[in-house]
Amino acid sequence: MAWAAPVRSAAEPTPPNTALTHAETAYRAAVRAAAEHAAHRAAAELLAAEAQRTRQRVRALRRHWIPRLRGELAAVELGLEEAEHEEAVRRRWAASHGTR
Repeated sequence: MAWAAPVRSAAEPTPPNTALTHAETAYRAAVRAAAEHAAHRAAAELLAAEAQRTRQRVRALRRHWIPRLRGELAAVELGLEEAEHEEAVRRRWAASHGTR
């Protein structure tokens, strides 16, 4: 974030006493602090909202996707084991019947 204090134009009169000069300086500092605070607060709210969305995604992964994918993986692994077993049986059968 970039902010520059306004520059007094040549046509704009300077404050007539030092109290107003100090008040003007304090007012500019307060406006700048308020703008920075607003920017930081907006950023914090965006981060909090993103953190909430991330927590929801993680919860969905843990409750739904991971168990479902583990189940699918187990089914695929079982299918592979069965296919390997069937292949081993076929090889043994072929080896025992091919030697005759």
